[in-house]
Amino acid sequence: MLQNHSFVGSVNPQWTLVQHQTKLYPLNTTKLSQELFYQILIYDFGHFGVLRLSNPAPLYDLAMLALDSEESGWMEEDSPKEGLAQYIYFSLEIDEGNLTGLPMLLDNYSPAMKGLPMFILRLATEVNWDREKESLRSLFSPPKHFSEDGSVLQIARLPELYKVFERC
Repeated sequence: MLQNHSFVGSVNPQWTLVQHQTKLYPLNTTKLSQELFYQILIYDFGHFGVLRLSNPAPLYDLAMLALDSEESGWMEEDSPKEGLAQYIYFSLEIDEGNLTGLPMLLDNYSPAMKGLPMFILRLATEVNWDREKESLRSLFSPPKHFSEDGSVLQIARLPELYKVFERC
């Protein structure tokens, strides 16, 4: 459906309407975008261009910002924040402990930098890198739960809509 749809219009920044054959669907573009970027990151890992940062961002500081936020879920029994923040170095462009470049997932797309601290933390602490090595069948294959969790919904079939409009 996603490969052969027609764009109808944007409802708001989170929802878009598309048509596939005779059916109309609202799509949760936020969830679809997250899944697309995740799959691009895993599928092409290590083969990206580089999105250069205008100001280098110290990885340690980014990790500490993320660990200080409630969203990180850090608890004292996890280990000291400072130790975790020192551990967060991986396949990004790094110059003397500063993040100087990020993987460029899509040409001409710059992500919101306010999410960078949490991205650094989650990438280092929550990704099961052994499991992520499994091969993907295509560049974007939405998970089945998208059809069950409201990310993609069928709201109308054109033949039924035509019947309604014929009566008017």
